[in-house]
Amino acid sequence: MTVDIAGASGGSKLRILDINTRLFLNAAPDQTDFFWAARKPGGSQAPLFGPRAFFRTLEKLRDGDYDLVVVDGPTLPAWHPRTWLTALRDYHVRAPKALFAIAAARLMHRFHDVPVAVIDINDSFGIGAHNFGLIDRCHSYFKRELTADKWQVFFKSSHWDLPGRRWRLKKSSQRRIRKLRPIHLGYPRKPTAEPTTMKTSDVFFAGDTHPNSTVRSDGIEELLALRNEGYVIDVPDSPLDRNTFYQRLASARLAWSPMGYGWDCYRHYEASELGTVPVMNYPTIYQHKPFRNGEHCFYYSPEPGGLSRAVRGALQDPDRLAGMAIAARAYTLEHHTLRARAEYVVATVLGRSLDGAPARVE
Repeated sequence: MTVDIAGASGGSKLRILDINTRLFLNAAPDQTDFFWAARKPGGSQAPLFGPRAFFRTLEKLRDGDYDLVVVDGPTLPAWHPRTWLTALRDYHVRAPKALFAIAAARLMHRFHDVPVAVIDINDSFGIGAHNFGLIDRCHSYFKRELTADKWQVFFKSSHWDLPGRRWRLKKSSQRRIRKLRPIHLGYPRKPTAEPTTMKTSDVFFAGDTHPNSTVRSDGIEELLALRNEGYVIDVPDSPLDRNTFYQRLASARLAWSPMGYGWDCYRHYEASELGTVPVMNYPTIYQHKPFRNGEHCFYYSPEPGGLSRAVRGALQDPDRLAGMAIAARAYTLEHHTLRARAEYVVATVLGRSLDGAPARVE
């Protein structure tokens, strides 16, 4: 179904206001105004959403200068003490301006009618009660760790436990659940290495294990045990610089990519972009454009023996594995790049592409 929704700029390129997410800042910088209203990443020079920026932006919103507002789904409310302490730590004497920015980013939607998309890429599967106002105001709430049963995101937030039948039947609950959409992390930057058919290892893994995730701490011993069967398992003993990491990832036939704090992981997409087939434990989330088992990736059961069986089976047919690597890379470049994820958001909310043309909403 193709939906053409006229916006502020008609058929011209869309104009985006991006607060905190950086998705549109990186995917379409010439079409995006970006501000910080959250924890400051190291080295960031982006402007704070202070009083001057807030009132200027609000005027532009009311004048129809933006087609879409994109904001993050914060893990903590603006009034939480940890929010204040983080602002003091990151901004020092500018902390009052930072706190204003955090509050303004949450309250601004009461004063304009431009469509809003929320992008929540937090590790947690839950949505806190402090974000219910955002859900009610936005067109779509895009969540990375969107549980297979979407109702579970409200566990112990607006309900004392797991939402039951009566709570799920409320009109307000029904409206909120209809706004939830999946979104992937994709990969944050283009890898510095290139895909290669010259493979020097069977499986590559680099990352934290204990106490990061029981899937990792249980699986790492099973993975290393495959060395005794003659498989070449590349698990670095110390941290790698990014260039070396990408080179060794590209040089492996398989990349073990188990869940960490959340199921979705940059490694899924970095590996496939580099022509290495990811091996992942079965998904625990509802996904957008997921990899297909046996076509782009291999899924395995986290119970004992599941990982080693998946690795042995995958390595039995090198020709098939080489074809899967090509298919996985093509699929990632089509659906999981920065640009592809940005296009997915605007198509869902506005029925248009970033260039302003009608888009196909799936």
